[in-house]
Amino acid sequence: MKTIFYKFTFRMILLIGIVVGIVKGQEARQRWVSKKKIKYEAKLDSRRHLNLDPSQVVLDEIEMSTYHS
Repeated sequence: MKTIFYKFTFRMILLIGIVVGIVKGQEARQRWVSKKKIKYEAKLDSRRHLNLDPSQVVLDEIEMSTYHS
């Protein structure tokens, strides 16, 4: 279900991006689509952090890089 919702949202972003491209031009379309994609992916990442098991410890980027080095 989550994959279907993600695909639907992503396709809606691209579809609306086409309309923005027609009205304002391709450069404005690329900026708008990238802004919306980044915003949507950031929202997904924040939700993933909330869904962690309470026994797990959340690591920041520095800790992740040192752990995986």
